[in-house]
Amino acid sequence: MSPLVRVAPATLRVALRRTPQQVRTITTTGQHVAHSNFPFSYANKKSFAAKYVGTLGTLFLVPFIAVGYQLHKSGGSA
Repeated sequence: MSPLVRVAPATLRVALRRTPQQVRTITTTGQHVAHSNFPFSYANKKSFAAKYVGTLGTLFLVPFIAVGYQLHKSGGSA
């Protein structure tokens, strides 16, 4: 008999002995509001749009800045 088969019933018995109070559950304290699960808030749409465009613009420019730095450092752009 393999060791896995011998361990599995014991593990199953331990799992079945747990009472509902011993099982961890996820609880929430606030009311459920639509779109409350996002890691950001867009209640002020102008502020959200400015932050969104700024973030995307910065992320778009990072490779170009890195290439410019590498070319300048090596003297390749001179």
